[in-house]
Amino acid sequence: MATAAADEHAEAMEQVGEEERAAEAVEAMEQVEEEERAEVDAEAPAEEGAAASDEAHVEAMEQVEEEVQAEMEEEEAQPEAEEEAQAEAAAEAEVLSTVLPLGRVKKIIRVDRDIKKVTGEASLLIAAATELFLGSLAAGAHTAATQRGRRGLRAADVRAAARAHRPTADFLLDCLSTAEEAPRAARSGSDAAAPPAVPKPLPRGTRRIDGFFQKVT
Repeated sequence: MATAAADEHAEAMEQVGEEERAAEAVEAMEQVEEEERAEVDAEAPAEEGAAASDEAHVEAMEQVEEEVQAEMEEEEAQPEAEEEAQAEAAAEAEVLSTVLPLGRVKKIIRVDRDIKKVTGEASLLIAAATELFLGSLAAGAHTAATQRGRRGLRAADVRAAARAHRPTADFLLDCLSTAEEAPRAARSGSDAAAPPAVPKPLPRGTRRIDGFFQKVT
C-alpha cells in the first residue's frame, strides 16, 4: 500500500510539474508575442515619420525648382519689358512733341476773350491738330501748284487747296486773299473790272477766323 501511494504521489507531482512547465511555456510565448507586437508598434511611427519626412523633402525640392524657374522666366521677361517700355516711351515722345511752340500757341488761344484758362494738354492737342491741318493744306497747295506747272506756291494755290476740301472752305476760304485772282481775270480777256468780293454772311454765333487776331479798340 505504501508503495502504491508513493507511486501515485510521484505521478501527481510529475503531472503538476508538467502543468507548471506548460504554463511557463505559455507565459513565455505570450511574453514573446507581446514584445514582438511592441516592436512592431514602435517601428510603425518611425516609418510614418520617415515617409512624412520624405514627402516634406520632395515638396521642398519642388518649391525650390518652381522658384528657380520663376526667377529664370522673370529674367527672360525683363529685357522684353524694358524694350516695350522704351518703345512706348519713344512713341509717347514722338506723339507729344510738336514743332509749334506751346507757349506761343497758348498766347494765341488766349486772344479769344471767351477762353479764361487753357491747360497744357489742351494746348498740346491744339498744336498737334494745327500741325496736321497745316500739313494737309500745304500738301493740297503743292498739288494745285504742280497741276498748274509751277514749283513755287502762291496764295491762289492755298485757296485751291482750301476750296477742294469743303470743311476747310467753309471757315477759311473767305479769309484768304483774292488779290492774285484779279490780274488773272484781266489777262483772260475781261474788260470790265471784277466787282469786289462780298464776304458771305456768317452763321449766327460764329466769327471769322481772322477776327481772333484783330485788335479790339
